[in-house]
Amino acid sequence: MGTINTTDVIYATLMQRGRQIATFKFSGLASFSDIISHVRRATSGCIGLVTLHMRNRSQGWSQNRSFIMSPTPSVPVQLSLF
Repeated sequence: MGTINTTDVIYATLMQRGRQIATFKFSGLASFSDIISHVRRATSGCIGLVTLHMRNRSQGWSQNRSFIMSPTPSVPVQLSLF
């Protein structure tokens, strides 16, 4: 995969079981992990294996990445009796 610069425009499509879940247009991101973080936040209800197709319009590359979406863990709360 090519590098991702903050000036790049990246189009992404999230697929699960052959169905399109969401489409995105990113700019101002600097890494693949930034893209994944935005996708996870935007599709928090999606659980399971997904494929993200990314196309970097600025640099001319495209790539597919598969990963597992899991539910976000709840924040534990400590209860006190006093």
